[in-house]
Amino acid sequence: MVAAQTPQAGNIFEKAINQPGIGWTFYGPDHKAREVAAAELPGGHAVRVAVARKGANPWDIGALYPTIKPVAAGDTLLTVVYLRAPDVKEGETLTVPIGAGGADAPYTPIAAETVQVGSAWKRYYAAGVSTAAYAPGKARILIHLAGAKQVVEMGPAFLLDLGQGVDPAKLPKK
Repeated sequence: MVAAQTPQAGNIFEKAINQPGIGWTFYGPDHKAREVAAAELPGGHAVRVAVARKGANPWDIGALYPTIKPVAAGDTLLTVVYLRAPDVKEGETLTVPIGAGGADAPYTPIAAETVQVGSAWKRYYAAGVSTAAYAPGKARILIHLAGAKQVVEMGPAFLLDLGQGVDPAKLPKK
């Protein structure tokens, strides 16, 4: 006897409002970014960012990834980012703020988490509810990198719009 199967709910990446991949752009002084091979990751590539010195603020150097679809006020967004800190010793981590927010001043945050990034690749998450509507390109994933002199590798990133009425507290955490 064969058990009935539950209908598939569809591909979660259909909810992506960015172009999934490694389409990062960078801002701020004192950093160098280059693409590197990362066979362990979907797509096989990452971007390595070397930050030469700590900034006055963690956001003085950062990585951004824009949306390509709109966001409605009240939508729950889930940021998913692959990160690692290849130069840290086993058991040590770097503190890295991640999230999503508006692309224009006052840069309203939608989702924010401070994650502890180790030497192995891992998915990190930040979830929140948008308080405003955003046109395509007017919201983005962000990673603040100026918290220390450090090397961070960033793999694929996904910004998922889960729609209205989804509780961010029930979504994956860091």
